[in-house]
Amino acid sequence: MKNTLRIILTVLIVSLFTLMAVASNSSDSTNTSTSSSSSTSSAEKAEKPDAPVEEGTGVLGNYKVEIKSSRLAEDIEGKPVIIVTYGFTNNGENATSFMVALNDEAYQNGVGLNKAIFVDDSAKYSSDNQSKDIRTGVALDVEVAYELNDTESDVEVEVTEFISFNKNTVTKVFQISD
Repeated sequence: MKNTLRIILTVLIVSLFTLMAVASNSSDSTNTSTSSSSSTSSAEKAEKPDAPVEEGTGVLGNYKVEIKSSRLAEDIEGKPVIIVTYGFTNNGENATSFMVALNDEAYQNGVGLNKAIFVDDSAKYSSDNQSKDIRTGVALDVEVAYELNDTESDVEVEVTEFISFNKNTVTKVFQISD
């Protein structure tokens, strides 16, 4: 009987701490703007009705993110890639990197783009900053290359916090063709 009581008490305590953690993360999300991007279609809004979207710049948990710019280049096989430059600021308590803290995705016509591993040297592309840990309060520009599916369609970039209970998203659309 004593063992059963201990197990029940342990489960209740763990449940209470989990509930407090979820509530804490929910209150953080109320500080983020909930205005939706003008480029977000009504179908996308229907899929994510509770996901606040910020255009180009936003705060995701302990991190400030800005989707700054893009440029076209080629990988070493001559295939087209888009290189997106992000501004990443760590406002958390511990040092961390862009690739550990955030999840970045790029899409063309709703289809996810693969990340390009090797980009032609003439593009002056550096993926090094993706994995560099930065301390609290430090900002760093990060470049990520994505393989394009075509050279005509716009590219929509989305960034979310890697591990989070909220669905806050920072997005930006880049036009590929004139």
